Amino acid sequence: MLRLAALALPLALAVPAAAQTNDADKAAGCAATAEIVSDAVELRAGGSQRDAAAQAIAAGDTDAKYAEAIGPLVDWVYTLPEEQLTDEAASAFTDACLAQMG
Repeated sequence: MLRLAALALPLALAVPAAAQTNDADKAAGCAATAEIVSDAVELRAGGSQRDAAAQAIAAGDTDAKYAEAIGPLVDWVYTLPEEQLTDEAASAFTDACLAQMG
């Protein structure tokens, strides 16, 4: 089981308030931040260090309104046990994000 309780801080920071106006925006915000999680999982599994992963994601095509979420999300990914570095991490993040957004 993923450390879903540890998602509280990343989720609080991950989806900007402006992105939470309606269900479609909430879903889009959760999808965008789950993509950051997915990228971080892939980079970590590939051997990237935390700072290098955060920089690579920031240099990518992440929407600017989610830039502040990159650090906390990458930090969270780097707390996961190696056996949890799978697609399930991003999926669990999406589920938790959507549940928190109501």
